[in-house]
Amino acid sequence: MQIKLAKLNDLQQVLNVLNKVTLDLQKKGINQWDYPWDTNKIISEIQNNYLYVLLIDSEILGTFGIKEIDCLSELAIDSKSKYLYQIAILPEYQGNKFGSVITEFACSFAKKVNKTIYLDCWAGNEKLKHFYLNNGFEYQGDFPEKDYFISIFKSN
Repeated sequence: MQIKLAKLNDLQQVLNVLNKVTLDLQKKGINQWDYPWDTNKIISEIQNNYLYVLLIDSEILGTFGIKEIDCLSELAIDSKSKYLYQIAILPEYQGNKFGSVITEFACSFAKKVNKTIYLDCWAGNEKLKHFYLNNGFEYQGDFPEKDYFISIFKSN
């Protein structure tokens, strides 16, 4: 297993992961992400070195982003923190501890640069909220986002 920064030649595999995961979430009534994903947005995230991929051999089975916090800055969040976002693992690989690998990587990354890392999820996703709590994140509260609420978590 390997985690690395995504490159432009990973674009189609990343979009495939994000679109498959989004459809799977929507089937479960979780509508946090829009389908299909905006290719230009993903290209921008790759070019800005925000997007990572999780690989086994050469197959991308997960993706996530880490960037400076700015979009959540109006909330009670430490300034100059990191934001772990858009964690997506192909449905057929979920439940195999890959999410824990990603959160451990992100927490280690943040510690190396002496930052706190935050993440969020749709407030109604109890399974994901428990996952974050079980992986060492601290619940910060629920906050309005468009037409729903998000739960914010912070690394210890």
